[in-house]
Amino acid sequence: MNHNLDRTQLILLAAAALLVIVAVTIGIISFQLGQHAVPVTQAIADQNTVAPPPRIVTNTPTHTSTPPATDTPTATPFPTATPTPTPIVVIQHIDSLGRLETAEYTMQTVIDLENAPTNIWERILGTDKLMLVAEGEVVAGFDFTKVSEDDITVKGTEVEINLPAPEILFSRIDNERTQIYQRETGLFMKPDPSLESRARQLAEKALVEWAMERGIFDKAESAGKLQLENFLRALGFTAITINIEDKDL
Repeated sequence: MNHNLDRTQLILLAAAALLVIVAVTIGIISFQLGQHAVPVTQAIADQNTVAPPPRIVTNTPTHTSTPPATDTPTATPFPTATPTPTPIVVIQHIDSLGRLETAEYTMQTVIDLENAPTNIWERILGTDKLMLVAEGEVVAGFDFTKVSEDDITVKGTEVEINLPAPEILFSRIDNERTQIYQRETGLFMKPDPSLESRARQLAEKALVEWAMERGIFDKAESAGKLQLENFLRALGFTAITINIEDKDL
């Protein structure tokens, strides 16, 4: 009987200890759940609320040292200087032109030339004579090498130039187009070798006189003014005065 009683007491004590352990465990668990429990309404509200987008925070320094504003000097543009030609520059350009040919005449002439008789036999038998048909040209214009610095006045874009009178720059006989048309030599006479050269000189002189009679200088003057004005305008001049010396002086 005693042994059965002791066993029953042990079982009851073990059961009581087990109940105490279970109760303590449940209490601890309930206490932890109470700290982290979220009300049901709040949980539902949290589910229906859209979480705000994450905010990006940029660390901006609180005190920024801004350098004091400095006035930058503004460069004042200088007016564009228009180069004004000087008389020396102009004279150099005119010198480069040298002799400006402004008029040219091409013409033909006939020269009859005979040696004068020196004795009675030449008067009777005849001397040396020929007919020369000559063709050549006469060119007139200005010799700019005669222009000095004193002949040029420059004021800004205005220029005044004094030019010498136009002149015959050269004249020549075209040998290929010049020929002896007729030659007669007296009986017992020898041809004069200088007769043809003298006839050519007379032909050239006749060509120059023919050109002068037909106004080659007037043509050279008008054409020369036009060419020189165009040349000076290309140098930058806008007001141009050209004075030409009288040919008779």
